[in-house]
Amino acid sequence: MKVKMNLKSKMLIYILTTALIIYALALGYISFKLNNIAFNNAKKLTSTYTREYANYTSSDLSVEMDMARALAQIAMGYKNLPYGQMNNIYFEALEHLIEENPNFLSSWIIFELSAIWPDWNKSHGRMRLTYYRSGGQIMLQEEILDTAPGFNRGTYYDMLDRKVEYVMDPYYHSYQEAEEVIETSVGVNIMDNGVSVGVAGFDLELQRFQDLIKDIQPIDESYAFLIAYNGQYVAHKNEKLIGTFIQDSIDEQHDILSKIQKGKDYFYTLEDENGKEYWISYSPVKIGNSPMNWSFGLAVPVDVVLADEKNTLMQSIYVGLIGLILTALIIWLIAHNISRPILKTTTVLSDLSKGNIDNSKKIKIKGNDEIAQMNNSVNTLIDGLNKTAGFAREIGKGNLGQKFELLSEKDVLGNSLLEMRKSLKLANEQEEKRKSEDNKQNWTAQGLAKFGEILRQNNEDMKEFSYHIISNLVKYVNANQGGIFTINDDDKNDIFIELLACYAYERRKFMEKRIEVGVGLIGRCVQEQKIIHMTELPEEYITITSGLGKAVPSALLIIPLKVNDEIFGVVELAGFNAFEDHVIKFVEEVGESIASTIASTKINIRTNQLLAQSQQQSEEMAAQEEEMRQNMEELQATQEEAGRRSQEMQGLLDALNTANLVIEYDLKGYIITVNDNYLQLVGTTGDQLIGTHHTDNMKLNKTQQKEINKFWGDLKKGIAKKETERVEFNKKEYVFVATYTPILDEDRNPLKILKIATDITELDKVKK
Repeated sequence: MKVKMNLKSKMLIYILTTALIIYALALGYISFKLNNIAFNNAKKLTSTYTREYANYTSSDLSVEMDMARALAQIAMGYKNLPYGQMNNIYFEALEHLIEENPNFLSSWIIFELSAIWPDWNKSHGRMRLTYYRSGGQIMLQEEILDTAPGFNRGTYYDMLDRKVEYVMDPYYHSYQEAEEVIETSVGVNIMDNGVSVGVAGFDLELQRFQDLIKDIQPIDESYAFLIAYNGQYVAHKNEKLIGTFIQDSIDEQHDILSKIQKGKDYFYTLEDENGKEYWISYSPVKIGNSPMNWSFGLAVPVDVVLADEKNTLMQSIYVGLIGLILTALIIWLIAHNISRPILKTTTVLSDLSKGNIDNSKKIKIKGNDEIAQMNNSVNTLIDGLNKTAGFAREIGKGNLGQKFELLSEKDVLGNSLLEMRKSLKLANEQEEKRKSEDNKQNWTAQGLAKFGEILRQNNEDMKEFSYHIISNLVKYVNANQGGIFTINDDDKNDIFIELLACYAYERRKFMEKRIEVGVGLIGRCVQEQKIIHMTELPEEYITITSGLGKAVPSALLIIPLKVNDEIFGVVELAGFNAFEDHVIKFVEEVGESIASTIASTKINIRTNQLLAQSQQQSEEMAAQEEEMRQNMEELQATQEEAGRRSQEMQGLLDALNTANLVIEYDLKGYIITVNDNYLQLVGTTGDQLIGTHHTDNMKLNKTQQKEINKFWGDLKKGIAKKETERVEFNKKEYVFVATYTPILDEDRNPLKILKIATDITELDKVKK
């Protein structure tokens, strides 16, 4: 018997059956996807833990790099103080840092001697101040190193050359007789006007990272490790690996060392000797601004990390089956209410998915229920897609100014089109800018080649040569007029600036022009040797100051002609438009070549003059030889008398050194020489005293310090001084009566200071 079913019954059976099949397939697919998601989430979790601990390690080491940077700034700030005062400040800073930071094995400052000793005239030699821990005590070490010329090898000189914050590869070191420890050093260059004059930093014990690594186990059976820039293990669960290199134990296919040094995250799977599979994750450890990256690694067993995910997957399957049953019941209840509108909506959506967004596809809305709202949303989608398609067509036509309103803040397609339009605008702007820069560079290169050829031509006639230069320069930079002015120093008592050549409005102007140095813009440019570029000029200004004609330009450019810091004149250009930066730079470069040509010409002229003068002098000298011969006999007698007096003077000096304490100072108060009597009295050597200051062994208060400054000020003026002074050597105080006498040169200017002293220590004790 054939069973009759109406449309509703058939729809219920078909929809319910289809829904059950689709849901079953979807559940199977979801189960498969969940398994993959679980796997990926586990990998992401491992990488997240690695990155978190890497950031913690990076923060720890970066703090110490920041402190090294601050120490370098302190060192730079006090390097110009007197040597003793400077060292006291450095000692206090270094000692405080190592006392307050138990992780520091030592703190140190290294200076080039030429940067802190004004009188050090050698290119080599350095000073190192160090506080270090030894036997539970903090010790000080002060050294003068590398005083041999040409010695420039080692980490210190590498840091000076590279001028970067430095992290040394781990190394083992022992302080005095203590046990060796693994450590690293961080350092920062001490910069003086862009020049590296020293390094400041710390030596850091790395055992603390081993203690930290042991406690890191975010997942059961996992372990962590820390690797330095050179691939050396700094910390590891297996302490036997500390100090070994990862590249010796990992296959070359992973290229681990290269990825560590480039600061990359890396992830791979590895089986241990027992066949247990691990996920190995690496994350960079950046230390301050140093390019020497370290890396933090985390090894996680795959079976442990996926155990929870597998349980979750099974629970998801059970929940899905329950949901499938509930869905079937719901479909059976609502099938008859939604079959027709859903079918129509599905048809429209199918057309939309194929790109058919014709307005004729809009659905007629009846009622005000959820189905009607769905149909309204479909109609809104059709309108929105039409607007978006129209906007895309306008962009395709190159109309980047077309207005467009987003359907909502989450309109992904609309936002993508707006970003594309923004990128196209930016690309157009960058292309125009690039073309402009290329044109400027080509213009400059062609101009330099052109004027290089002009400058290589015959320049015997400087006025004709200068006119050729200025006429071509005015045309090339699109100016209206210009002139070349040179310094006339033929008469050293009457140095002035003269116009050598000028060019204006396609016709040549011959005119005499004399300008005094420092007068007007031309004179000021010669005096200050700086470029002058003006864009606001009074109408009468150009005729009064520049003398380039009756035209009234709105822009004026004056470039000094100088080479090797010596100025030979100026180039003046005037026009109706302001000169762009690349034009000014071009004229400046051409100006150097013009100055070099003028310098060469002046040298040739001067050489010819000297040759003529030499010839004349030779004739005069021949006439004077006879007279000189007669004078020689008189000079010989005078020399014999001078020799006798020199011997008498040497005898007086020897007697002075034998009977007194004698010291010579330079005009800044630093000891130059000292006699043996003084050294024997105070029990020291010349190497220890020479180069020290007059006040280094004195205890002075602020008032006495001011008096000392005035005392040396009078000596520099040539005023002799006498004083009683107290000096301490080797914890013993000496009292001297000293006379300070300036030694003068031929012009009565002080050259140095001579101190003659008498020891009155015992007499002073009797008075007390």
